[in-house]
Amino acid sequence: MKKLKKFVAALAMVTIAVSAMGCKMIEKTPEAIQKTVLATVGNEKITKGDLDKEMEKYTAQLKQQYGDNYESNAQVKDQLQQAKKQELDSLVTQKVVLQKATELNLKPSDDDINKQVDDQIAQIKSQYSEEGQFESVLEQNGLTEDQLKDVVKNNVIMQAVQQDIVKDIEVTDDDVQTYYNENKDSKYTQGAGANASHILIAEKASDGSIDYDASLTKANAIKSKLDSGADFAKLAKENSTDAATKDNGGSLGFVAYNSTQLVTEFMDGFKNLKEGEISAPVKSQFGYHIIKATGLKDSQVTPFEQVKDQIKSSLLQQKQQDALSAKITEWKTDLKVKTYEDKL
Repeated sequence: MKKLKKFVAALAMVTIAVSAMGCKMIEKTPEAIQKTVLATVGNEKITKGDLDKEMEKYTAQLKQQYGDNYESNAQVKDQLQQAKKQELDSLVTQKVVLQKATELNLKPSDDDINKQVDDQIAQIKSQYSEEGQFESVLEQNGLTEDQLKDVVKNNVIMQAVQQDIVKDIEVTDDDVQTYYNENKDSKYTQGAGANASHILIAEKASDGSIDYDASLTKANAIKSKLDSGADFAKLAKENSTDAATKDNGGSLGFVAYNSTQLVTEFMDGFKNLKEGEISAPVKSQFGYHIIKATGLKDSQVTPFEQVKDQIKSSLLQQKQQDALSAKITEWKTDLKVKTYEDKL
């Protein structure tokens, strides 16, 4: 009986070993992995090889920055995954548009396509006047001239489709006026304010923290010099601990009185200053500020006439983008698009 049990146990171990060998034998080869389907668009497939080709330039940059094992680097792992998803979506969209261009007869004529391709290739070549420079750029991007022509051809077709989708979209004067009225306060009104400059004094204690007593003593001494007519910009350059502003006279640019970008203590010391007035030292978490206000302005509204063309262009662009997105979504449904992001 004991012999039988030993035989069964031995047989089980052999079976496990054979199974393990079988698993290794059927592991995918690199060639097979490249054929992994990441998406289907109608009857067409997008494989890992297709995606990797599009990602070559991006991954080359990552390899140069992080080394050959960049994919295991936690710092770039999420970044790389997001880039793959975006590129896969771009490939899907391209196939959707190209298929619909044929199905809906939206492609330009062959003669028109060829002419546009030739013109664009000639324009690209003209940017590389030195001998061999154009070929070198193609090589750097992993392309032959014929492959570049295919890319340009697809772009020509896609642009024709996009133009057909948005051809009837327009923005009326009423649309522009309504947008202006709804956003006048938030986008086209500059609140009352002034140009602010400051000298920041932050003397350090032995432990590295701010010594507020020493800072106030120095700030009062500087304020006395300013009251006697000393140059504000010169004293800012010589004394301010704000490295971002000290070399340009302590200037913070125009600051609206309702700004929340600067600490409350600073704003309280700044917003009641008269033209050219310099504040007494103002304490904040950063030290003591000596603040000067110039160029005081009341609230100003940008007139409609100055921005109407800009608004119209922006609204048209947004409407066109919305129409394109909606149409692509509709076509993806028609073509039963499927993506397999878990295989990325």
